[in-house]
Amino acid sequence: MIFGPLEIFLCLAPFMLITLSIGLGLWAQNVSLDRREQFRGQIQCPNCRKALNPEAYICRFCLRELYDYTN
Repeated sequence: MIFGPLEIFLCLAPFMLITLSIGLGLWAQNVSLDRREQFRGQIQCPNCRKALNPEAYICRFCLRELYDYTN
């Protein structure tokens, strides 16, 4: 007996969905790791929450001072 395209698709659909979900999960994990590695060693502006160089004392995005020097 020869199966038609619909029967073949219905048999393979669960395997394709499992493969797709595993692939998307791995891709999302890879993106998360790349993003975390990209911002390693940087500080975050307390006002606008942008990633900055740790040696910066003025945020280049919101132009506010990062540290209070009124000691």
